[in-house]
Order: sequence, then C-alpha cells, then structure tokens
Amino acid sequence: MFFDVDEHYLLRKRNNWVVAVFATVITVVQMLNFALGIPLRFVLTVEGIIFLVLVPMTIVASYSKFEEQLTPYMKYFNMIIIGIFMFMINHIDPHMINIMTMYFYVAIMGIYQDRFINLMTTLITLAILCYYFFTQGEFIFHSTNVNDLLYYIVTFCFVSVSNIMQAKFNNNLQLENRSKTQKVLEAKQAMEDMLSRLTESVQSIREYQTNLNATVDTTNQRSVEIVSSIENILYSYEVQNENSVSHRQQMILICEKVEAMNAELVKLRTAGEDSPLLLSYELLMTELKDMLQVAKERAENTADITEQNKSSLKDVLDLVSTQQQEITNLSEGFNKLEKQMSRMNRKNQV
Repeated sequence: MFFDVDEHYLLRKRNNWVVAVFATVITVVQMLNFALGIPLRFVLTVEGIIFLVLVPMTIVASYSKFEEQLTPYMKYFNMIIIGIFMFMINHIDPHMINIMTMYFYVAIMGIYQDRFINLMTTLITLAILCYYFFTQGEFIFHSTNVNDLLYYIVTFCFVSVSNIMQAKFNNNLQLENRSKTQKVLEAKQAMEDMLSRLTESVQSIREYQTNLNATVDTTNQRSVEIVSSIENILYSYEVQNENSVSHRQQMILICEKVEAMNAELVKLRTAGEDSPLLLSYELLMTELKDMLQVAKERAENTADITEQNKSSLKDVLDLVSTQQQEITNLSEGFNKLEKQMSRMNRKNQV
C-alpha cells in the first residue's frame, strides 16, 4: 500500500486523533465511574487497555523508524482494538451497558473518512448488537422483540450510510482542494520561472549595457583621437597642397625664363655667334628645361593626389561620425529596453 506525502501525513494525523479522542472520552467516563463508586481496580483495568495497548502502538507508528510501514495499517488496528474494547465494556461496565455506546464507536471511526473502515465498523457494530440482543437483551434494549431488532439494525445502517456519504463528500472536497492547490503551486512555479528568466534577461541586458557603455566610451575616445589625427592630416595635406601649388607656379615661372633664355640663345646662334661656351650653355639650358618639365609634372601629380586624399579623408571622417552616432543611438535603445524590462519585472513581482 503506497501513499503520497500528503495522504500519509493526513492518515497519521487521523490515527493520532482517533486514539486521542477515544482515550480522552473513556478516561473521562472512568473518572465518573470512580466518582460513582466503581472500584479503582476496574478503572485501572479499563485504562490499561488504552494506555498499554492503543497509545504505545500509536506512538511507535507515528514517531519511530517504522512510521512509514505502520501508519497505513494503524487504522485497521484501531478499528479492531476499539471494537473489542466496546464489546468488552458493554459486558462489564454497568454504566455503559447501553446500545447508545455503540454509536460512539461508529462516530469515532468516522474520523477516518474511509468507506471501507465505515463499512467494517458497521458490520462489527451490528455483530455486537445482535450478540447482546440475544444474550443480554433485557439489560441493554428496552424491548427484546425480534421485530424491534430490525429497527435497531436499520438505525445503525442509517448512521453508517450517513458516515459513508459524509466521507465521500469530504474526500471529494479534499481532492478538489488538492487539485486547486496543485494548480496554484504550478502557477506559482511557472511565475517564479518566468520571473527568474526575466531577471536573468535583465541582468544580461544590464551586463551588455555596461560592456556597451565601456565600449562606447572607448570608441568615443578613439574617435576623438582619430578625428584629431585626421584633422592634422588634412591640415598637413592642405599645407602640402599650398606648397605644391606654389612650387608649380615657381616651376612655371622658371620654365618661362628658361624658354626666354633659350629663345635668346637661338637668336645668338642665328646671328652666327657660336662658341664652345655657348654650346655648353645651350646644353645646360636644355637639361634644365627637361628637369623643370619633369618637376612640373610631378608637382601637378602631387596636387591631384593631395586633392583625392583630402576627399577620401573627409569621407572617412564622415563615416566615423556616422558610426559614432549609430553607437550612441544603439546605447540609448538598450537603455530604454532595460527600463521596460525593469518595469515588467516590478509588475510581475506585484
């Protein structure tokens, strides 16, 4: 026979409650018997059945290492021992020789709210009822007519049916309450799981936000440094461009002067004024002209490259500014998301 934890705990409480109620009632009755003159030996004998049999077994079944094995069978043990006690007490106790005493037996076993226990209690009660009706009927019953026995039996059956119906009703209520409790526990567990996941999400977002803020700060610092470097480079390129333009203008002037001198040399040569010095000077001017032409071309190429680099650096600067703005927007978005998640967490906790 297997029980879950709740049923086992409830059954143990019912075992203890049955014994406690029965022992209390019988003890009070025996105190009244003693006050009315019943011998102390008789009172101690009756009490011994309770405190030497029922109570020790209940303690062993509830508070020992055998508790799990004994608890399910204690209700049958109590039913049998109390049934034997009721049989004996109706025979030997002059103040409890009464059919009403058996109603107490039926009522106290109804604490178990068990259909089988109620049915067996009814059968034991009817057996005791019939036994005393045919053996000591004149002491217990107001009439010894056999026809009246039927009404005694019917009365006890009514009581038993009432106990069985009450047990069924209470058990249904208990199952319904257990089902509702289980649903509440499941809902609570689901809510706790959701809150736990939500808290973990908030913590993850917070950690990501912290890392993002650190990254943004570093990126901003690097961006400032890059912008400063690019501005310095742009300034250098502008200076170089100005120098290149100035150098090109000087090259143009020198080329014009060389061409003028070359034209004069041509006039001198045409006039017949030819000499080795003139020839050397002419060769020198020709080489200088070639060198100036190459320098002019290189200055123009440098100016073109400077303009292209200047444009590219401006594009890089714009790109860095755009990325910095996007990172800032992303950081603001995560700040808003974290606030929303925090609000949701607070609402769920409430």
